[in-house]
Amino acid sequence: MGEIVKSISSNAEENQAKTNIERKRKVKPLPIKRFEIRDSLLTVLCQNPHIKVVKHIFVACLIALFLNTVLQDFFEHGEIRVGYKLITNGLGKIQWVVFIWLMLNACATTSYLLYRFWAYLRIHHIPPKGLKIQLWDAVWLIGLITYYIFQFQVVSITVAYLKLPIGSSAIVCLEQTRLLMKIHAFMRSNIGRVLRYKPHSDEQLVLPNLHQFCYFLMAPTLIYCDEYPRRDAIRWKYVLERVFELIGVLFYYAFLLERFMIPNLKDIGIRPFTLKELIMQAFNNFTLGLMFLLLAFYVVLDVTQNLIGELLKFGDRKFYEAWWTSTSYSEYFRTWNMIVGDWLYTYVYKDMYEYVLPGSKIVAKLTVFIISAIVHEWILTCMFGFFFPALFLAFGFTGGVLSFIPIPKVDMVNVFFWYFLALGSGLLTSMYAMEWFVRDNVPVDNSGSLIDYMVPRLFTCNCIIY
Repeated sequence: MGEIVKSISSNAEENQAKTNIERKRKVKPLPIKRFEIRDSLLTVLCQNPHIKVVKHIFVACLIALFLNTVLQDFFEHGEIRVGYKLITNGLGKIQWVVFIWLMLNACATTSYLLYRFWAYLRIHHIPPKGLKIQLWDAVWLIGLITYYIFQFQVVSITVAYLKLPIGSSAIVCLEQTRLLMKIHAFMRSNIGRVLRYKPHSDEQLVLPNLHQFCYFLMAPTLIYCDEYPRRDAIRWKYVLERVFELIGVLFYYAFLLERFMIPNLKDIGIRPFTLKELIMQAFNNFTLGLMFLLLAFYVVLDVTQNLIGELLKFGDRKFYEAWWTSTSYSEYFRTWNMIVGDWLYTYVYKDMYEYVLPGSKIVAKLTVFIISAIVHEWILTCMFGFFFPALFLAFGFTGGVLSFIPIPKVDMVNVFFWYFLALGSGLLTSMYAMEWFVRDNVPVDNSGSLIDYMVPRLFTCNCIIY
C-alpha cells in the first residue's frame, strides 16, 4: 500500500514538473528595455514656445510667492527669511547624510568585489558539478538576501538614532533604496553569465569591470547594461540651468509650506480641532497637495535626472512618458516614473511572469504593487519617525482595485483622473502633516514605545472634537 502511495505521489510530482516546463515553454518572453539617445519629454515639449509659456507661468507664481513671503516675514516677524530657515532645518545634520551616503556607496562597491570573488572561485577552484558547487551558490544567495534585509534595518535604526530631519532622512532612505535596486539589477543581470559559463568550452567569460559598475551606480537608470548610449559633450549652460531650477523648486516647496500648510495646522494638538475643521483643512489642501506632487515629479524626474545624465553624458533621457494624459491609474503608474517602472517591470514583473508563475499577469502585477507600496511606506515611516499607513492603503486601492478596471480614454475621464489625483494628494498631504504636528505638540507617557510608534496619535490623543 505504501509503495502504491509513493508511486502515485511520484507520478503527481513528475506530472506537475512537466506541466510547469510546458507552461514555461508556452510563455512568450516579454520584451526588454532598449536604450537610445533621446531627450526627456518636457525638454522636447518646451522647444515649442507655446508650451514653454506653461513653465513661465510656474516661474511667475514662484516670484509672486517669493515677494509674498518677503512681505509677510517683514511685517509679521520683523525679519526676512524667504524659506531659508525651513530648508536648513529640513536638511539639518547634512554632514551625517554625506557620511552615510559614502558608506552606502562603499557597501555597494564591496558587493561588486564580492561578486567577482564568488565568480572567480566558482570558475577556477570548485568542480562544475556536484554538491559542493550547489552549496557554494546557496550560501552566497542567502548572503545576498540577508544583505538586502540587513541594510534596510541598519538604515532605519541609523536614521532614528541620529534623529535626522525630514529632508535629510528622505535623502538617506531614497539613496539607500536606489543603491539596493542597483545592486539587485547588477546581480540579476550578471550572475547568469557565471552560471551559464562552461569552464572547458572555447567561449570566453567577460565580466563587468569596476569602471562599468561605478558608472552604473551613478547613471540615471536602474537597468544594468555593460554600455549605454553616450553623448559627445557636456552642455555646461544646460547644467547651470538645472542647478538653478533645483534651488528654485526647493524654495518653492518652502514658500508653499510656510504660506499655506504650516499656519493652518501648526496648532493641532495645542487646541482641539473639530472634525469639521479638519475635513475643511483637508479639502483646502487639494490644490496644495497637487502642487507638491507636480513639484516632486519635476525636481526628481526631470531636473535631477537630467542634471546627472548631462554630467555623465548619459544618452537616454526617457525618465517618464506623457502621464498627464492618463485616464486610468494603471496607465499613470506605467508612465509616471519610468526609472523605477522599468526596474519593476524587468526584475519583478518579468521574472514573475516568465519564471515564478509563468503566464500569470495578474499575480505579477499585484506583486509589483505590493513591493512598491511596502518600500514607499518604509521610506515615509523613516522620514517622519512614525508609522501611518495612509499611502499604503492608497496604493492598495489604486493599484489593487482601480488599476484592473478598464476605462475609456476620453477627455472627461482625464478630468476625473486629475480631480482624484488632486483629492488623493491633498488628503495624504493633510493626514501626514496633521500626524506630524500632533506628535510635535502632544507629549505622551509611552513616547518612544512600539505602540506609540505604530498607533496614530491623531486619533488617540483627544485632538479631535467629534
